Amino acid sequence: MKKILALMMALALVFSLAACSGGSNEPKTTDAPSEAATTAAPVETPENPVIRLATTTSVNDSGLLPYLLPTFEAKTGYKVEVASAGTGEAIGYAKSGDADMLLVHSKAQEEAFVEEGYSSSGRIPFMYNYFVIVGPADDPAGIKDLESAADCFKAIAEAEAGFASRGDNSGTHNKENGIWESAGIDLTGKEWYRSLGSGMADTLTKADEMKVYALTDKATFLARKSTLPNLTILKEEAEDMKNTYSLLDVNPEAEAFAGKGITINTEGAKALIDWLLSDEAGALIADYGKEDYGEALFFLLEK
Repeated sequence: MKKILALMMALALVFSLAACSGGSNEPKTTDAPSEAATTAAPVETPENPVIRLATTTSVNDSGLLPYLLPTFEAKTGYKVEVASAGTGEAIGYAKSGDADMLLVHSKAQEEAFVEEGYSSSGRIPFMYNYFVIVGPADDPAGIKDLESAADCFKAIAEAEAGFASRGDNSGTHNKENGIWESAGIDLTGKEWYRSLGSGMADTLTKADEMKVYALTDKATFLARKSTLPNLTILKEEAEDMKNTYSLLDVNPEAEAFAGKGITINTEGAKALIDWLLSDEAGALIADYGKEDYGEALFFLLEK
């Protein structure tokens, strides 16, 4: 009898606790946020929501564009389609009507694009970083303490130490050609000079495999440094190694487009250009790289 009484008391206690807890078997969850906390201001989808951006590999391979564009897209409702290539090829996309705007880094090619009537905004320089010369840590050509990039190229040529070039008519390749020219070096028939016809990332990979020198933008090198055990930065921030990036829209009224049925998203291009020149984008650009590399990878030009 006592055992039955004890069992009945235990069951009564269980039911009492269940009643205190609300009698629910559902898992506990945190309180739902208020409607004000979950409802963002609606973003109206633009009439033409896709912006075609043709750009150089460095701003994509360095991670800058993947870092910037989600903020722009969330604010505006636009979707940016990025075609990443060497500057020459990127400009080619714009000339064929396959891009609405450009973000590139080859002044002479940009100026020619404007002169040919392909841009109504003109060239808008807005940020920069530096080209660097990378190579084996033992620096067989002894370039580390030389003053300029031209001096470094002369030393590499004299030592026949080996050099990997993009060879792709990109902004980096054009910069490299200009340095060889200022150094007075004729590359004809030079076996130590390898013209690869490839993008920056692939060129760095091959330079690492061959343990030779290469010219690269610093941002792409730092972003890929962990995969390049045989390369280190040997020369940076020389006066002749500044790397300026510009924005250009594509002129829908360009004479070359006449009668071809080419459509350019002028409104979208303007929206993205305006945003990239804004204080919000500028703050993001100035901060990019600090957390991962301890330094900014790109710098804003003074307005």
